Amino acid sequence: MKNLILTFLIFGLTFSVYSQTDGKIIEKREFILPDSVVADIKETFDRETADKILNLKYCRITYSSDGLKVTAYSVEPRENGSYPCIISNRGGNRDFGKWNPISIGRFLGRLASWDYIVIASQYRGNDSGEGIEEFGGEEIDDVLNLIPVLGQIPNADTSRIGIEGTSRGGMMTYLALKKTCIFKAAVVTAGMANAFNNVSSRPEMEKNVFSELVPNYWANKETNLKERSAVFWADKLCDKTPILIMHGSSDWRVLPTESLELVNKLYQYRHPTRFILYEGADHGITEFRNDRFAEMKKHFDYYVRDNKTLPNMEPHGR
Repeated sequence: MKNLILTFLIFGLTFSVYSQTDGKIIEKREFILPDSVVADIKETFDRETADKILNLKYCRITYSSDGLKVTAYSVEPRENGSYPCIISNRGGNRDFGKWNPISIGRFLGRLASWDYIVIASQYRGNDSGEGIEEFGGEEIDDVLNLIPVLGQIPNADTSRIGIEGTSRGGMMTYLALKKTCIFKAAVVTAGMANAFNNVSSRPEMEKNVFSELVPNYWANKETNLKERSAVFWADKLCDKTPILIMHGSSDWRVLPTESLELVNKLYQYRHPTRFILYEGADHGITEFRNDRFAEMKKHFDYYVRDNKTLPNMEPHGR
């Protein structure tokens, strides 16, 4: 009996230690964008935007999540101030789609150039991080634990946080909205919302991703796919967080029908939602890239930066 009590106390202490340190910054160090990335940014953006992106502070962070060391990146304005924040969720899995100098500079830097502090996780098991990602499983904690990480960044205003994600990152964004109402706004681009459709339209996703990363995938396939499909729990998404959903009509990686199905569900639940279907656009909406970022900025500025109130979702008007 004494051994049982001792074991319980040790387990409880261990859990307490992990829970208290989740989101703790273990190491944060600044890194310099490579010359090739600097040249690419200067070539891609107008001079004013490029100067803003290149004047930002880029950092690699190691932080704790569920007792694991996980890698993240932050991009911050160098001037002192109180800045709204954006959590950005990467797409892909493992090494495919992970944050690299070009995507950190081009994408995270672009968001931070709007005068936001931007932070993004590589998810556990990637980029020297500990553990193994589950493609929409336990690594959602790696996203949520970025909230206390932001609390340790001096200029971050954690009362104003937005969240965004593309593709698999869209799924992570929906999972986050299922767990918390802390986010003032969300933006999802080509987000996976119905995993059943995804494995049906792309069998290689089931063979090479789901079955390899999701624990006990085949034994609990239906449950595992539903847990990763917002269309089945759209009513659980925080209705205090307005969502902007964007999708390209010619996207083959994540079919636009997934977003259309979710938008219909959100409409039924009167969730504040704006949906843009870009005609003939691909997975990254590259044909309308500037429009995509302009809409994202407008959404975040309105609800996160300026903290505007939510619209009246009840039928009204003349």
